[in-house]
Amino acid sequence: MLINKSFANQAGVSLIEILVTTLILGVGLLGVAALQISSLSSNQEGLFASQATAIAEDYASRVRSSKTSTVMPNTNISYAQFVAAYHNGNNAPLACAAAPAQLCRSDAGNAALDCTLAQLAIYDQWEVCSAAQEALPGGLVRVLNNGIRLTIVVDWDSEQGREDIGNVAVRNNNCSPLTGSNTRNCVILELVP
Repeated sequence: MLINKSFANQAGVSLIEILVTTLILGVGLLGVAALQISSLSSNQEGLFASQATAIAEDYASRVRSSKTSTVMPNTNISYAQFVAAYHNGNNAPLACAAAPAQLCRSDAGNAALDCTLAQLAIYDQWEVCSAAQEALPGGLVRVLNNGIRLTIVVDWDSEQGREDIGNVAVRNNNCSPLTGSNTRNCVILELVP
């Protein structure tokens, strides 16, 4: 019987081959872990953007609804007065420290009260501002008046929202002029009421 002499002396895999294989496997697993962290980061930022979009759309529908219920039946309210009511006048974030005295929509079993345009606007701003603070890290809502249209900006602190993955900030160049910060990301919605 012929025996190949090169295989006759080999008794198994060498230790160096095992170490090289382990090293390659370790590098591959590190790559998979890095991809997982990157995926988590992108998913988290996508969640914040979705929540901010929903908040901006909620404010836009509140503005449209208020126009239908207050301006159209009342000819004493001008378009400029209506837009001014839903814009806080200084492009600063909306204030939502305390609930307004007048609850203009039914809430938790409380009946809605009859409200003026100004009271309804204050209530809507408070509700939207509170939603942003609850849903987003450092969430703020700003409303800018460009004459005939309103620009609704919902912004959040992207570094604060990413504390678990190393405070990586998302840079959105459209947000910096509106928020005054390079660490805030935002959603911008233009509205012609």
